[in-house]
Amino acid sequence: MSNLDPFTQQIIRNYLFSTTEEMIQTTVLTAYSPTFSEGFDFSCALFDRSGKMVIQSRGVGVHLGSLVGAMQAMVAKFPEPVSGDVFITNNPYLGTHQSDVIVARPIFCEAQHVGFAVNIGHWTDIGGMSAGGCAGTSTHVVQDGLIIPLSRLFRAGVLVEETRDFILANVRLPEDDWGDLMSQLSATAIAEQRIQSLAERYGVDAVIDGMSASIDYSRARFLAKMQEVPDGVYEAVDYIEDDGLSDARYPIQVKVTKSPEGFLIDFEGSAPQAPTPVNATFTSARASAYAAIVAIVDPATPVNAGIFDLIEMRAPERSIVNAAWPAPVYGCTFEMAKRVPETILKAFADKVPERVAAGSHASGNNLAGRAVDPKTGEDLVWYNYYEGGQGATTAADGNDAVYFWGETSHNQPIEVWEHKYQVLVERYGLRDGSGGNGKHKGGRGTVHEYKLLQDHYLSGLGDRHRVAPWGLSGGEPGAPNRWTLRRDGITKDLAEWYGLKSPSKFYNIHLQKDDVLIIETGGGGGYGKSEAA
Repeated sequence: MSNLDPFTQQIIRNYLFSTTEEMIQTTVLTAYSPTFSEGFDFSCALFDRSGKMVIQSRGVGVHLGSLVGAMQAMVAKFPEPVSGDVFITNNPYLGTHQSDVIVARPIFCEAQHVGFAVNIGHWTDIGGMSAGGCAGTSTHVVQDGLIIPLSRLFRAGVLVEETRDFILANVRLPEDDWGDLMSQLSATAIAEQRIQSLAERYGVDAVIDGMSASIDYSRARFLAKMQEVPDGVYEAVDYIEDDGLSDARYPIQVKVTKSPEGFLIDFEGSAPQAPTPVNATFTSARASAYAAIVAIVDPATPVNAGIFDLIEMRAPERSIVNAAWPAPVYGCTFEMAKRVPETILKAFADKVPERVAAGSHASGNNLAGRAVDPKTGEDLVWYNYYEGGQGATTAADGNDAVYFWGETSHNQPIEVWEHKYQVLVERYGLRDGSGGNGKHKGGRGTVHEYKLLQDHYLSGLGDRHRVAPWGLSGGEPGAPNRWTLRRDGITKDLAEWYGLKSPSKFYNIHLQKDDVLIIETGGGGGYGKSEAA
C-alpha cells in the first residue's frame, strides 16, 4: 500500500511517462540511422530496481513486453550495479531477435539505486549471413547475427572498450551502429537526470513508492476492466504459411482461459520449432500475447508489471512459440509478433466481436538490401519494413496504410532513402482493391516501387503471401502481400524470377541495376456481409 496521496501518485505516474517520451525524442534527435531517426524502430521504458516494468513509452509492442525476460536476467547477473554502469545485450532467447539491442542504465538518486532506464532498438546491421538481417532461410541462430551476452558497456562511468570493440568488429556498419548506440545511451542518461530531478522535489522514497504505486494502479484498473470480458475458454488456430525451404505450414494453436483472476494463454498443439527463422522465443511470444490481451481488455491502461501479473502463458518447449538453441528466431518480431496476437484476437472474435478486428496484412514484409556506393566503394546497407491494411471492426472500416496495431513505427521518407541509398522511388501509394469487402471494408495496403541505381543483393523475411488476412463475421479476406520485380518491361513474382521455394523468405538474391523492386502490402479483412451481397 502506497504512503503517497492519490494526487502525488498521479503526478509521479505522469512524470514517469513523460520521461519515457523524452527518451524517445532524445533517441530520434541524436540517432545516426534512418531506422531510428525516421522509422522509430526502438522503444523506451523504466523499470524498478528489482527489474519490474514501471512504465513504457509508445513503441513497438514486442520490444516492450520482451524486455521483461531480459531485465530479470540482467538483474540476476548484475545484482549490485554502481552509478555510471551501463549494460547491454541482444541475446534473442532473453528478448527478441539479435538486431534489437537492449541498453539498460541503473538510475541512482542520492547514491541509492531506484531503477533502470532502458532503450531497445533495431540496429541496421548486426552481422550474420545477410547484410541488414532478414535472411529468410537461415538455419542456425548464429547465422542471424552477432549475439551479445549480458555485458557491461560502461563500468562506473568508464567505457569498457573491449565490449565496444568486440561488437563493432562484428558488424558491417560500425559507424551507423555506434551512432545509434550513442543515441540509446543519451536517452537513458536523460532519463536518469529526470528521475534525479523528481527525487530532488519529492524525495527518493517517494520516487520508489511512486513506481510501486504505478504498478499497483495498472493492476487494479486492468483487473476491474477485465471483468467486462466474459469468463470462458476461447480457441483459434492460424498459420505461418511456409518456412522458406518447403511448403510446410506451421500451425499456431491457442487456447485462452479467462477467469475473474486473469488470463491463461496455452499454445499446446502448436507446431514444433521450424528449421528457419520463423520461430518465436518464449519472451517474444509472451510479449505478443500481452499486447493482444491489453488490446482486448483496455488499451488505455498504462502497461507494466501490474498487467503482466494477470496474464500467464504456457508454450511447449522447442515449439514455434518457444524455440530453443540453435533455432533461428530472427522473424520473431517480424511475423510471430503479428501472428500470435492476431490468433488470440481471432479466438475472441465469435464471442466478443466488438473487441477485435478482422485480420490485417500482419507481416513486417521485411527486406534488407546491400549495394556498393559508386563514389566510395563502401557497402550501402538498408533495411525496411512496411505498413499495410488494418482489419475492419464492428464499428468502422479498417485503416489504410498503417503499421501493425501493436506498433507506432513511422514510414521512412522518400527523400532520405534517395539521398542515402542507391534507389529511386518511382511510386509510393495506396494499393486499391486490397481491402476485403464487407459491411465495413478492410483497410488498403500500400505499393512501393524502387528503381535500383546499382546492383543489389536482397534478403527477405515475410509472410501472409499465401494465406490471406481473414475476414470477420462474413467479411471477405484482404489481399495478401506480394513482392514482384520488373526487368526489361517484364513483371513477375520474385519467386518466379529466381526459382524460390517461398515468395517471402529468401537470402541474398542478386538484383540488377535498373530493376524495379515492387512491394505490395496486404489489405485488411472485411467485417460483416456487404449490403450489395
